Amino acid sequence: MNIRILGDSLAAWTMAGALSSTGCQVVMSAKRLPDESGEIAELDLLHMLLEQHRQERLLLIPGPDNVFDRVYHLLIDARTNLTSEQRFPVLQDFAGQVPAGSHSVYALVQPVAVGTTDTLQDLLVEAVGDKRVECLYWPSFIEAGRALESFTRSGRLLIGACEGAAGIGLVRELMSPFNRSKDAAMVMTAKEAELTKIGINGMLATRISFMNELADLAARQGVDIESVRLGLGADPRIGHQYLYPGCGFGGEAFTDTLNFLGQELQATEHSQGIDQGLLSSVQQINEQQKDLLFQKFWRYFNADIKGRSVAFWGCAFKPNTSSIAGSPSLVLLQALLSHGVTVRVYDPMAMGSLKAWLERQTDLTGQASRADQVIYCDSPEQAAEETDAVMLITEWKLFWNQDLARIASRMNTPLLLDGRNIYSPRLAAQAGLVYSAIGRGLAL
Repeated sequence: MNIRILGDSLAAWTMAGALSSTGCQVVMSAKRLPDESGEIAELDLLHMLLEQHRQERLLLIPGPDNVFDRVYHLLIDARTNLTSEQRFPVLQDFAGQVPAGSHSVYALVQPVAVGTTDTLQDLLVEAVGDKRVECLYWPSFIEAGRALESFTRSGRLLIGACEGAAGIGLVRELMSPFNRSKDAAMVMTAKEAELTKIGINGMLATRISFMNELADLAARQGVDIESVRLGLGADPRIGHQYLYPGCGFGGEAFTDTLNFLGQELQATEHSQGIDQGLLSSVQQINEQQKDLLFQKFWRYFNADIKGRSVAFWGCAFKPNTSSIAGSPSLVLLQALLSHGVTVRVYDPMAMGSLKAWLERQTDLTGQASRADQVIYCDSPEQAAEETDAVMLITEWKLFWNQDLARIASRMNTPLLLDGRNIYSPRLAAQAGLVYSAIGRGLAL
């Protein structure tokens, strides 16, 4: 099967690697494969891409997305943050390569506004005069940090298309190597699938923000939120997943879906005269959480922070990825640098992404990004040396069992601000640290 994939996101490269490994001929509009220095730095995925490229099942064709060198059975659009009008020219060019009487499939896989798939299909039929290209929605549930596994062992296959559409069989055929133990396919209309995708992330975000609200209440009442979390999760109607309070969630796919859902709900809320709905509150709470560690730092030193030094333990938005998209580290970094604080960063994978982000800020504003206040370190211990606080932002396994007493002895001020609640307040205190987390430890 000949497949063309648009975009250079994690979803695009993951689908390219996995589908080419099953014998498909996959073409990407790219000059080169991703490597460990970029934001797609998952080694198993990089190794698969390299092997499929070597076997010539994965081809790279530099150039614009609308240059089609052959007839493709499937065009996968994995680009993000585009309107229907921005997507349509490529779709129209794609349809122009399909002979009359033949059929190909165009599949959207990233989060999109509800109605996008149907709009594109209507525009295409109007422009071409027939349905030689069938549009469907095939949302990916690819997770950063475990991209290949989450695609090839998903356990769920959601397809949004008209009943009896030929594209449903094509997607089933493509995914059959990863869908053998049971038929995990769920078929619904495109609008239903679009809303399902963004609704899932909306539900998960709501759980996280609710826990952050509870953590704030716990801190004011002198209650350890960790005990509360365990008690809540023990209820089988609730469970433990996504019940972890923290300093804010990120990730491009996660935040994009929330934006789409937020736009849909805000339109409804406005028409009904509602000032602010649930999801608006969820997003507002999350943005406030990203600033929480800075507020703790500010209050602890009574606003006297200029010239001080802070260690960042982690800057990726989650462990096992080099992506910093939507990470709380970006909000914290901007706040600290603007107040004259030096930031010493250590992250096992994402420091290159942070450097590139700082360079882009300079390019966009035309002003210095204060990058000279950022020091990149080779270890957590080095990052913590002679600092006034350690801020744990990403819960990499490497950070869990650090020698906290040794860390405290090397700091100017032994303040540990734990944004992911991975440490015991008792053990941190025994190590000589002033410990404050999200709803546990010292209330700051």
